[in-house]
Amino acid sequence: MSSEITVPPPKPEGLQPIRVRAKFFFEGEKKFFIKGATYGPFAPDAAGEFFGDPQKARTDFKLMAGIGVNLLRVYYVPPAWFLDLCREFGLRVLISIPWAEHIEFLNAAKIRREIEKTVREAVEKNAGHEAIFGYLVGNEIPSPMVRWLGPKRVTYFVEKLIGIAREADPRPLYSYASYPPTEYLLPQNVDFYTFNVYLERRVDFEKYLARLQNLAEDKPLILGEFGLDTIRNTEEAQAEILDWHLECVVKGGAAGTIFFSWTDEWFRGGNEILDWAFGLVTRERKPKKAYATLREKLSGEGEITSRVKLREYPKVSVIVCSYNGGKTLSDCLDSLEHLNYPDYEVVLVDDGSKDDTVQIVDRFLSRYSPTGKPPEKVPYDGGAPGTTIQEAGRLRYIRQKNMGLSFARNIGAYLSKGDIFAYTDSDCMVDPDWLYYMVGTLLSGDYCGVGGPNVSPPAVNWVQAAVAAAPGGPSHVLLTDVVAEHIPGCNMAFHRWAFESVGGFDTEYRKAGDDVDFCWRLQTNGGVIAFSPSAIVWHYRRFTLTAFRKQQEGYGEAESMLRFKHLVFFGPTGTAKWKGQIYGAPRFTWLLNKPVIYHGVFGQGLFQSIYPTPQSDIAAYLSSIEWVALTAFIFILAIPLEKLRIVPYLMFGGTFLVALSYMMHAKIEPKFDTIRARLLVAFLALEQPLGRGWARYFTWLKFKQTPQAVIAARETGVTSAHHRGGITNLVFWNETGIGREKLLEETFALLENEDWRYSADTGWKSWDVQIYGNRWWSIKLRTVTEYHGGPKCLTRVQLGYKPVATTVLANMLALALLLYRVVFVTHKDHVLWGIYAAVVLFFFWRAYRLKRRVAALVIAAANRCGLERVSGRQKSKP
Repeated sequence: MSSEITVPPPKPEGLQPIRVRAKFFFEGEKKFFIKGATYGPFAPDAAGEFFGDPQKARTDFKLMAGIGVNLLRVYYVPPAWFLDLCREFGLRVLISIPWAEHIEFLNAAKIRREIEKTVREAVEKNAGHEAIFGYLVGNEIPSPMVRWLGPKRVTYFVEKLIGIAREADPRPLYSYASYPPTEYLLPQNVDFYTFNVYLERRVDFEKYLARLQNLAEDKPLILGEFGLDTIRNTEEAQAEILDWHLECVVKGGAAGTIFFSWTDEWFRGGNEILDWAFGLVTRERKPKKAYATLREKLSGEGEITSRVKLREYPKVSVIVCSYNGGKTLSDCLDSLEHLNYPDYEVVLVDDGSKDDTVQIVDRFLSRYSPTGKPPEKVPYDGGAPGTTIQEAGRLRYIRQKNMGLSFARNIGAYLSKGDIFAYTDSDCMVDPDWLYYMVGTLLSGDYCGVGGPNVSPPAVNWVQAAVAAAPGGPSHVLLTDVVAEHIPGCNMAFHRWAFESVGGFDTEYRKAGDDVDFCWRLQTNGGVIAFSPSAIVWHYRRFTLTAFRKQQEGYGEAESMLRFKHLVFFGPTGTAKWKGQIYGAPRFTWLLNKPVIYHGVFGQGLFQSIYPTPQSDIAAYLSSIEWVALTAFIFILAIPLEKLRIVPYLMFGGTFLVALSYMMHAKIEPKFDTIRARLLVAFLALEQPLGRGWARYFTWLKFKQTPQAVIAARETGVTSAHHRGGITNLVFWNETGIGREKLLEETFALLENEDWRYSADTGWKSWDVQIYGNRWWSIKLRTVTEYHGGPKCLTRVQLGYKPVATTVLANMLALALLLYRVVFVTHKDHVLWGIYAAVVLFFFWRAYRLKRRVAALVIAAANRCGLERVSGRQKSKP
């Protein structure tokens, strides 16, 4: 290819400022993917500038237009002519501000002031210029120097430099260019994160890119430098590596990459660099093979995701479930209409909405219908009574009576045609490349499902900003950088076979918890769920205080129901025990929950990783409703005890410190980050676990009780004679090979048919079934089978008492009151002790009655599968 490429420069027009929306850059309403190259530095001219001459730059820019480069990274502050020429060609410029990163710059006030002055003057020099994309206020501070000065101090100083620069010119974007030895330098006030990464093995690069994406959280990530030397490697190797690098960057959801470098011509440290040749073109501006390879994917109109193809595009059914979601439904359907994916359908399930949902959907159906009118409703007999279907274009509209969220998710899947089911909610707007990232990640490994982050749209006032920053919102939980333990229901996708393997969603979950249950069941079956960091949906949060409270109460109710079927995943207070890292909460703080950094021996590690400490169990306990209830109890108990009065204040002080820590480190939108907004966050951090915990206990007590009519009923076919030999240990004999498995199967069938409440072992308990009776007691059931030659089996069943939390709490309160009177009241309280003894006897009578009833159920199950009761603890059957 000749360097004589005549590509006319674009007409000089005003360049809009680039803005950030979650993980991506936007120019107006269009995504801006960085297709960059480093430029220079070249030998200085008479004015000491490192940018060559205008004629050479014009030649370079024409070549860049041919390949599709849209951004240049430069390492010195450019002169005005250079920026003007970039504007003429429609090129953006990312400027690295050079200063003495290699010296001990923090321990001398004079040096700090000089650096701050350098940054301020660098930004002021070209303030307001349209060609400036942004500034990097630092570049690769050496890792030994960061270790020497302290990562915390260095991070705060970089944040200060960004603040100084932004004050000098608010138009550009700001970042800091880090690299693997200092990946932990993560200034929180950057607009985007930049990492210079040179990894020449694709698998290593993909893994590290996933890690960087999670470190960047909901901000854009760009690769600040990546290249390959063609002196030590061939041009073919350079072309191949840069090609897969670009593919990984696009599919990995990064916001762009910058190739190092544009040309082999390079001046550094006062000398021409002659033993490196990283350029896409030679010193003579002759394009290398990488130039032609990249041009195929970088040049041309349209999104970069349309040119970097997935290996296949299976049909996707996007399922949206809505109940009274008319307020945001139009935005949701509009966003789904503009997805950059070739083969998908939208299945909208209206779960009996009473708002204007029908009218909104009619407008969309009319838009897609050839007649310009909504199509006729077709009755559907496979769902709830009265279900109808309408279909036009990509949209299939299912309307049913209110059956709950899980039922709606299932009916949407049953009436879908896709190989992949992608779920979002009617209060969400999806990114145009949402399905590209979801499907790409799902097909990249042996995954059964995939999820992505949900991001709040910008708040309109300080209350909304505070509520959005409060704890308890829907979020993802990651086990690794690519594997999720939980993905939120508003942003998840599954293979059809995975959905069918677990029988769909459990219809008991009508409001929330269905996604958690579904993920846990998939994982219990051996499935692996992936995470795609750039598959973004914009999720309208519960922006009012009332809505936030109701949301947390709903989550508490769901947690209580989940505990029935997934007891092993819950702690003693009823909150979920996650193995992975919960995202969305403040993580990398330097006061509490301090991260751990691996520096390598003597600080020389090539990849110095940051590891967040696990979520604090102590903080969870201190903010829990149980702790607050105990604090209140001790406060009352301490009224007459002067020496004990300080204890409840200390206990509440711990609770307050947890809320204070959250308030200090919550991420609030900058324009609403005020004192009152942070105080509201602190209040919500106090209130959230209490409201959630109250709903959890209320639901727990409600659903952990089997109806009294069920307990009082007599088991068919079981008489008092069957109870001879005791009700704690039941022994059954069979000579046809039937053992505990069949007995448990029949027991579960009776529990379901008779409407008992119970939990089954999930593999982590020493019992098989826990049967909930009244609000005071439950029964644990265990089984074992002995084999006595051939098909002869002896099956043992053991029933044990387990007090409910209310039993323990009531007895603790009663005993505390009685002991208090023993210590401080002189006369004897025989009557009170007698009443307490009577109450205890009543408790045990209720427990015995429940156990006897459960024993009758087990005996009935044994009769149904042909097991013969033998009395007592018989060791064996001859």
